[in-house]
Amino acid sequence: MLGSGGGDRRASIHWPDRERVGERGDTGAPGKKRLVVVGIKKMRWVLAAIAILAAACFFLGAEAQEVRQGHQTERISGSAGDVLEDDPVGRLKVYVYDLPSKYNKKLLKKDPRCLNHMFAAEIFMHRFLLSSAVRTFNPEEADWFYTPVYTTCDLTPSGLPLPFKSPRMMRSAIELIATKWPYWNRSEGADHFFVTPHDFGACFHYQEEKAIGRGILPLLQRATLVQTFGQKNHVCLKDGSITIPPFAPPQKMQAHLIPADTPRSIFVYFRGLFYDTSNDPEGGYYARGARASVWENFKNNPLFDISTDHPPTYYEDMQRAVFCLCPLGWAPWSPRLVEAVVFGCIPVIIADDIVLPFADAIPWEEIGVFVAEEDVPKLDSILTSIPTDVILRKQRLLANPSMKQAMLFPQPAQAGDAFHQILNGLARKLPHGENVFLKPGERALNWTAGPVGDLKPCGGDANPSPTSPLFSSLRRQLIIDSECHCLLHSSPPSHSAAAAASASSGGEESLLGGRNRGGGGGEVMELALLRLFPAAAVAVLLIVAAANSGVVIGQDTERIEGSAGDVLEDDPVGRLKVYVYELPTKYNKKMVAKDSRCLSHMFAAEIFMHRFLLSSAIRTLNPEEADWFYTPVYTTCDLTPWGHPLPFKSPRIMRSAIQFISSHWPYWNRTEGADHFFVVPHDFGACFHYQEEKAIERGILPLLRRATLVQTFGQKDHVCLKEGSITIPPYAPPQKMKTHLVPPETPRSIFVYFRGLFYDTANDPEGGYYARGARASVWENFKNNPLFDISTDHPPTYYEDMQRSIFCLCPLGWAPWSPRLVEAVVFGCIPVIIADDIVLPFADAIPWDEIGVFVAEDDVPKLDTILTSIPMEVILRKQRLLANPSMKQAMLFPQPAQPGDAFHQILNGLGRKLPHDKSVYLNPGQKVLNWTQGPVGDLKPCE
Repeated sequence: MLGSGGGDRRASIHWPDRERVGERGDTGAPGKKRLVVVGIKKMRWVLAAIAILAAACFFLGAEAQEVRQGHQTERISGSAGDVLEDDPVGRLKVYVYDLPSKYNKKLLKKDPRCLNHMFAAEIFMHRFLLSSAVRTFNPEEADWFYTPVYTTCDLTPSGLPLPFKSPRMMRSAIELIATKWPYWNRSEGADHFFVTPHDFGACFHYQEEKAIGRGILPLLQRATLVQTFGQKNHVCLKDGSITIPPFAPPQKMQAHLIPADTPRSIFVYFRGLFYDTSNDPEGGYYARGARASVWENFKNNPLFDISTDHPPTYYEDMQRAVFCLCPLGWAPWSPRLVEAVVFGCIPVIIADDIVLPFADAIPWEEIGVFVAEEDVPKLDSILTSIPTDVILRKQRLLANPSMKQAMLFPQPAQAGDAFHQILNGLARKLPHGENVFLKPGERALNWTAGPVGDLKPCGGDANPSPTSPLFSSLRRQLIIDSECHCLLHSSPPSHSAAAAASASSGGEESLLGGRNRGGGGGEVMELALLRLFPAAAVAVLLIVAAANSGVVIGQDTERIEGSAGDVLEDDPVGRLKVYVYELPTKYNKKMVAKDSRCLSHMFAAEIFMHRFLLSSAIRTLNPEEADWFYTPVYTTCDLTPWGHPLPFKSPRIMRSAIQFISSHWPYWNRTEGADHFFVVPHDFGACFHYQEEKAIERGILPLLRRATLVQTFGQKDHVCLKEGSITIPPYAPPQKMKTHLVPPETPRSIFVYFRGLFYDTANDPEGGYYARGARASVWENFKNNPLFDISTDHPPTYYEDMQRSIFCLCPLGWAPWSPRLVEAVVFGCIPVIIADDIVLPFADAIPWDEIGVFVAEDDVPKLDTILTSIPMEVILRKQRLLANPSMKQAMLFPQPAQPGDAFHQILNGLGRKLPHDKSVYLNPGQKVLNWTQGPVGDLKPCE
């Protein structure tokens, strides 16, 4: 029984004693799956009949036992039952630290959705302890100390918890208790416990590889962790941790209880994802393939009521089911475990090496069924072979109210609930051993251990100090023209108005702190004002100095010196000839006719390159005189409804096209593609996958390993960048850009500009994997910095704003490159390139070091200091180089083509690879490439 007796039944949850497997019942009962198999082959009918007969016999056998729901239960025998019914009161005392509300209550007030997600145990544990009989206000008598930090209450707009602030919050809280109270220091946390209910606990990451790489926050290495995650021999499960169930709403469950005598007429039930199409579209990584295997093997099995739909009768259906599947997801545990126990449905646990909640109190082996992940294809045989008496006993145990109670966090707390099970676990760890308490001055933990991002202060001002060397140097070198009316750009919503000021006339005091002197003289900004508006003042100094220097869009330019300039201005005509294969339209034109959106996405270079070559002066219709052969395959023109390119057909399309040219012309076979080039502008080029791990695992399509690849992707020492590849910019629409040009005299009044995602909430909701955390770091460090005009909004003035900016951030996304690189160069905004080891487009022609700023991903928190410390003359030279029309032209694919554009830069790259070495040509009958090499899916015929 949960709750006190009496009163409205809906005010306290009553878990009826249930044990019955099921009655024959009405086949039209809600939630019951009709046991019918539709097919045309006799054998399938026979198999279906056998399955139905087995289920019917099972249900009838259960009925013959005359075991009614709500009648019989069974107490858990032995020490487990004693543990489950323990009362922790009188066995321990807990001191609850009184922390500033920014660590807990303020977070909840800001976003009350934290109360409803499956990690909410940390919040309710805090509330429980504040009024619990085990709480003590005298820390000297405490057995345990609790630090209430809500590490999962930083949510995305879609309600998913972000763990990236969690380590900093936790470090900050520990630093606070270590300085205000003496108890942490005497044991360095060995008598403290923390609730860390993230996917992988105190490793604070939702992706397992990243979580393993991070490890448990070093400052928690001596503490006891109360966490949802549990997996044997895993770095994120600390020895001595207390594993708890995820939070499931008790009141909501109570509202869905059905009559106790309802038959269990569903044999196997599951609702949930089989493939996480957002994060793992092929389904082999999510749930280690176990869920995909359930679907593939049993989607048509009449014993299995499984679906991705989540009906309003979900809770009711579980109460009508004999077995409820509880497979792992991204982490080994699942909320279905709680739901199954509460609703008396035998949990079928599919998660190798899982450590289950309160495993010393709940006899999981006796109430559940464990199926190895590799045995999922045999799931039907395993479940139908379980003897009826075994099933009935499991149901009697599940009907025990104490079993259900232990899985829930009710409000208010009730005897034997999950709160009490946690306290029981803490009590069983008492008394503390002598090794818990350190000697005076002794240290066991290293405060500076852990990833660099975890060591950043929690919160704080991202602006540089007004007394830093940065400000001193600016005061020395920059003079403010008091006549200048250049303002910080104020139209974007994130910009601070504090730095916007115009000079007043007639000798009046200006907001910048200087007095106008009539004749255009200048004076150094006073340090007092720098102290008031440090970041804004720096921006004004830089922007005004730039304006005074006369550098405006479309005026002063500078030619690129040395060989780079010569390369940029090369004319490929007369230096090479290209033969364009004529392929069936299914490989190219028909795909565009089917979905014209292919013409406008950032991979469209493959289409426009084809069109350019068809009318180019370097095209030859005589293959015998060709230097290069081009195969026009549109590998990125298979789009989702949202316009995103799917790469999964690309290898098969490419293989099919190569098979076609090798059988119709002799030129492929004599070199196996070494004098052929292909445009493969996917995220990771010819690795044909948008997820980097999968792309690396696949590698470049084996048949393309002798060819030259023209690709957007470029990263040093990466398996998806072939030696000799030509790296190109992504496609950006030239005509659209042209329509957004602003007058050339428009001042650059925005210091740093960026519009785009910081967290890819669809594919990486917690933001540490997307952009390798660099974008998340930009947001966390500079969202309130007036120097930084950054936002996720994409305003209609986006192109105009870039032309008003000095610096434009170009951070990596899923791949290291970004379309902003093209936009920044075209609009003369200095690109700030944040992508370690990136290989940039046309790097032998464009002097990226001279026109851009490179910031290491680890240095993003210092971005403001890095940019404001760049000398003015360096900024001005970068702007003059960017103003060179040849620089802009090289980044675009205009229609029609124009001299020096990206089409011509590609041809220049091909021209510089001539003449072909003799090793290119194979001897008659010689083979180098293996046609049957590669993932099995790539070898399927192209439809």
